[in-house]
Amino acid sequence: MICYLYPEPTYLIFSSDVPLLLYYSHIPTILLFLSIGLYVYFNDRHSLLNKLLLFISLCFSAWITISLIAWTIINAEIIAFIWPLFGVLAGLVSILCIYFVYVFLNKKDVPFSYKVAFTLLLLPLFLFAPTDLSVSGFDLTNCDSFAFEGIAYKVYYTLLGVLAMVWVLVLMVNGYRREVEEDVKKQILYVGIGIELFLFLFFSIVFLITYLVNLGILPDSRLEMYGLFGMVAFMFSIAFTSVKYKAFNVNLAAPVALVIGLWIFVFSLLFIRKIEIVQVIVSVTLFFLFIFGYALIKSIRREIRQRQEIERLAKRLKQANTRLRELDKQKSEFVSIASHQLRSPLTVISGYASMLREGGFGKLPAKAKESTERIYQSARLMTQSIEEYLNVSRIESGNMKYEKVDFNLRNEVERIANDSRQEAIKRGLLLMFKTDMTTSGIVNADVGKVVQAIHNLINNSLKYTPKGSVNVLVRDDQVKKRIYVEVIDTGIGMSEKTLNTIFQKFERADNAHKVNIQGTGLGLYMALKIIEAMGGTITASSEGEGKGSKFVLELPLLKCFGFEHLSFSGSII
Repeated sequence: MICYLYPEPTYLIFSSDVPLLLYYSHIPTILLFLSIGLYVYFNDRHSLLNKLLLFISLCFSAWITISLIAWTIINAEIIAFIWPLFGVLAGLVSILCIYFVYVFLNKKDVPFSYKVAFTLLLLPLFLFAPTDLSVSGFDLTNCDSFAFEGIAYKVYYTLLGVLAMVWVLVLMVNGYRREVEEDVKKQILYVGIGIELFLFLFFSIVFLITYLVNLGILPDSRLEMYGLFGMVAFMFSIAFTSVKYKAFNVNLAAPVALVIGLWIFVFSLLFIRKIEIVQVIVSVTLFFLFIFGYALIKSIRREIRQRQEIERLAKRLKQANTRLRELDKQKSEFVSIASHQLRSPLTVISGYASMLREGGFGKLPAKAKESTERIYQSARLMTQSIEEYLNVSRIESGNMKYEKVDFNLRNEVERIANDSRQEAIKRGLLLMFKTDMTTSGIVNADVGKVVQAIHNLINNSLKYTPKGSVNVLVRDDQVKKRIYVEVIDTGIGMSEKTLNTIFQKFERADNAHKVNIQGTGLGLYMALKIIEAMGGTITASSEGEGKGSKFVLELPLLKCFGFEHLSFSGSII
């Protein structure tokens, strides 16, 4: 069936027998809304808020498209087919706007109960759209279905729009009241005004105009076109908040919207022949351009000031960083010089104290012997601390030298464990050494440095284990070609915070001072740096404070031959 009273359109939608405002109100709105919706979505596809904005743009653009087709096409079957879609799409826009506002305010998805309510509200539209309750006939004379629309169906989807307006208003007011940040409150205000204006113009004007056409008061529904400009207000509110407050995580959305909008509005002028209509279009465009352009200019000025400030701060930071490097170098040099100067007299003190202990100057009285022992032990501890400071200085200055050779790591670890056993006995601890090897355990590294690192790990466990045991295990992995030294204790353990900082300089566990007050916080730092220089690493783990600790030293195996497999080795005390 063809409506013969009207001319056939060119390219389906271009016709001379339509209102002059049709193409300006429909085509630019479709292009603007779709462009912004797609841009926002592809900028962050995982954002639920961006997805909802895209769905709103798709549904509303589909509504405008079928409206444009209904105005221009003269094929009765096509018009009769698309007419019921007006209600379905209008209902979807209403519910999606509520969904959008909830996510915008709460930064999370709606509860399941909301989704059930949304589904129940939309269900009648989908069920009755293809029935006579929606559209029961077609008017070939006027080439429309206004006279055959079901009033109950139309009232229902219009009431959904009213419900959306009220629901959105309640959500916005509540969100505005509970928000404490002023910038967020302004975002809620601007977006709320934009979406409320859109819903009001769209549903009130479209329903009112259609109702007046049905009563015969108006000849056609051309005045409904003004209701579509509410979406432009909604889009500009989103663009405004994006520019001013960096909302929606799309900083470029607003400038893009401005450029696209200007292109579209200027392009639409090509379809207008009357100067009066052109003046109206230019006035509306100028109004939105003034508001948005003002916000954009302020945003750009703020960005320029921030960039200039960042550049000044970066320059100052660079100067401060250079100065800090110089100070750090001077500090390392001072530590190195001071340590060297302190080590010489300490060596003399230790030497004479040792001679006194051994009776080199004759037998000492009991009290003098006790004092000499304290002098010797204090000098020895101070010498160790100085050596640690020297090593740290060498590591940081890049002057630590490594002499790598092939050696059996398993044998060295067992020797260190045996040497440390006397210290464990003094502390009342059980020190065990075990192996689980499938290779000979040969590594290429600096023997002295690796021994020092392992000694630091075992000594650390001994110092911070008040009672219980310290287990030392050497195992290997032929597939990964790695060898591991595990030091497991039943000591004070470590919190998650401590685990993140334990290998830093001068860092100790929060509860370390309760067990040992002499630690410098350098032993683990040096051990890690030394092993890293050999191509390995050290990791630490603990189930929490009071639950012991585990340190794992890892080095690459040089050779993977030999098939000795010892499940247990070494002595136990």
